[in-house]
Amino acid sequence: MKKLIGLDRGQASALVVVECQNRQTNPAYLDVNRQGLMDQVVSRDIISKINTLAATFRAAGRPVIFATIAPRPGFVGFKVNCALAAQLVKNGQMTMGARAAAVNDDLLVTDDDIVTNRTHGMAIFTGTQMDAILRGFGVETVVLAGVSTNIALPGSACEAVGLGYNVVLAEDCTAGGSAETHQMQVTMHLPFLATMATGAQIAEVLAGSKVA
Repeated sequence: MKKLIGLDRGQASALVVVECQNRQTNPAYLDVNRQGLMDQVVSRDIISKINTLAATFRAAGRPVIFATIAPRPGFVGFKVNCALAAQLVKNGQMTMGARAAAVNDDLLVTDDDIVTNRTHGMAIFTGTQMDAILRGFGVETVVLAGVSTNIALPGSACEAVGLGYNVVLAEDCTAGGSAETHQMQVTMHLPFLATMATGAQIAEVLAGSKVA
């Protein structure tokens, strides 16, 4: 069994699935501005792999959290302070209550799972309840999956480390805007913030640490 720093001493963990929403990851809601990301999501088959990993977390008695981004209708109060925020507003689909902003239709979300939305920002902690949720479950290690390895996942990993969490990235359960940018991030950037692992490697560790 591969030693996974952050899960190697029985640390309490949670799976956080980042921005796996219809517009981002479901071809039925394809946005031309997300063509590259959508192609990677499909070719890497991350949705089915996330479903498999999430089932493992549930079986181990660990929380599964879906973190979404959906500003208020009309983008009221949404600060456009970067190109990605401007693109979100221009597209206009990703607002609270819209099907495009919902968790991917093909992801299983159970009654015990948590869906937490943020209305601004590019990562999962700043201005959200994520830290309080994780601390409520006694989480020490955040296992990240979802999209994208360009912005949201590196940003979230950096925030998590700053708040004192260990971070593990389920690499085969993630995707970026292109194969090249994904490979760069998971080999040259993210390893400084997180332990790189496959969903199968994480599942193997969890199988030995099931919560009674």
